[in-house]
Amino acid sequence: MALLDRLRRASGLDGFRVVGDATPPPPQPSPARGEGWGGGTTGGFIPLDRLDADPSDLDELEAFGFRFERHPYHGVAYRGPSPRLCPDQIEWELNTRVIGRRVAVWNRVASTNDLAARASGSLANEGLVVLAEEQSSGRGSRGRVWSAPAGSSILMSVLLFPNASMADPGWLTALGAVAVAEVVAEFGLDARIKWPNDVRLDRRKLAGILVERGQGTVLGIGLNVNLGPDDFPEEVRDSATSLRQVVGRALDRSEIARTLIRRLDEYYQQAITHGPDWLNSSYCRFSEHYWHEVDVTTPAGVVSGRLGKLDLRMGLEVGRSHDDCRSIPTRDVLAIANRPGSRRWTHPDYHVHWWHQSPDTVFRDGTGG
Repeated sequence: MALLDRLRRASGLDGFRVVGDATPPPPQPSPARGEGWGGGTTGGFIPLDRLDADPSDLDELEAFGFRFERHPYHGVAYRGPSPRLCPDQIEWELNTRVIGRRVAVWNRVASTNDLAARASGSLANEGLVVLAEEQSSGRGSRGRVWSAPAGSSILMSVLLFPNASMADPGWLTALGAVAVAEVVAEFGLDARIKWPNDVRLDRRKLAGILVERGQGTVLGIGLNVNLGPDDFPEEVRDSATSLRQVVGRALDRSEIARTLIRRLDEYYQQAITHGPDWLNSSYCRFSEHYWHEVDVTTPAGVVSGRLGKLDLRMGLEVGRSHDDCRSIPTRDVLAIANRPGSRRWTHPDYHVHWWHQSPDTVFRDGTGG
C-alpha cells in the first residue's frame, strides 16, 4: 500500500475526498527533486524510475480496480479508487488502539452484525471490524430491513466489550452517530443526528446505527455512499439520500471506512479516558433537536417545549427555561420530533431565554459567540 499512498498523495488527493470519475489534473511545473508530495511530479505523475516499487505491484493494484494514467515520459499518476473495498488500503497505517486492530472485508454476508457477534467468544477479538460489500439480511432498528446495492455503501460492524459505564446501547448508538456525523461534516455538509439512531442531511436519512448485545456488544453502521436516486426502494426514495447524491460524485469507500474507523476508535478512547459524559457536547453539536421546539414521546404521553438540555445518560430537560421545564429520563424517551417551523436557538438565545441572562451580559462575557 505504500505505492498506492504515494501515488495518491502525488495527485494531491486528500484522504477520502477522492473522485470516482477523476479528471486528470493539468500538468504542473516539476519542482526540484525531493520537493512536494511526489519529490518532483508533473500533473500528479511520478517517473517510473522513482516509483521505488516493482512494476507488478502497479499491475496488481490495477487488477483490483484502482485506476492509473501511464505516460511514456512523465511516468504514472493515480486517477481513481477501486470500486471495491480494499482491506489493505483500509488497514494501511491505521494506528488505532482498539477499534480496527483487525479488519475483515467480505463480499457477501447475511449480516455483518451477526458475523461480528460470532467472534464474541474471545475477548481478544475486541475491536474487530467486519465490512461487507453486500448483506442479504441486514437489519435496521425496530425490526426494519436495511438493504443496499452491492458495492454502494459502508456496511460495518464493530465488536466491543465496553466497561459498565459505556455499555448502554443508547450511548454506543450515540457514539456511532457522532463518528458518522463527523466524517460527513468533513465534506462541508451539515450532518444532523435524529434521535435515536439516524444521521441525516437536509432531513433525509444518510446513515443508521444498530447496537446489539450478546456475549459482546456489536455496533453496526450503515452509511449510504455511492447510491444514485434509483438505487433506493421507491418507498424511501424521498426520505433517503447518499453522499454521492449530495456531493455530486462517486467517492472512495475504502478511505471513508478508514476515516470512520479512526473516528470511532478516537472517541472510544476519549470516553475511556474522560468518561462517557465526554460525548454529550459533540452529540449536542450535531443533534437535530437540541435547542429546538420539540415534541418528546414518552410512555406517559407527549411532552412539548424547548429542548434546553440533552444528556445521553441522564436524559432531557424540556420546557421554557431551566426553572420551568420537565426532566425526562433517557429510558423514557421513545421519540423526538421538531415542531413545525421551529428555529434552533443561537448561543445568545439560549443564555437569555433558558438562563434568564440579560443580553448585555451575554455579549459582554463572550457567551454570545
